[in-house]
Amino acid sequence: MKPIQIPALTPVQHKELDHLYRTTKDPRLRTRAQMVFLAAEQGLKVPQMARIVRESETTVLRWLKRYLAEGRKAYQMPPALGRPRR
Repeated sequence: MKPIQIPALTPVQHKELDHLYRTTKDPRLRTRAQMVFLAAEQGLKVPQMARIVRESETTVLRWLKRYLAEGRKAYQMPPALGRPRR
């Protein structure tokens, strides 16, 4: 698996990500924020992060690539597809 580097978070980025992590009720967003923290602050590799957050290595790598490409916008969830719930 190809290594991926997440640059250190600026104080503003850290504050925004920490706020999201602490206030969101969506467990997927919380896990994604945790992945970025693990990569940026602790410099962990994808396999290590995958074990911690209990996701596949492919999922962790995909999310980190998306974060690098889109930054803060990556946290905005796309609208759900399919039929609305009743």
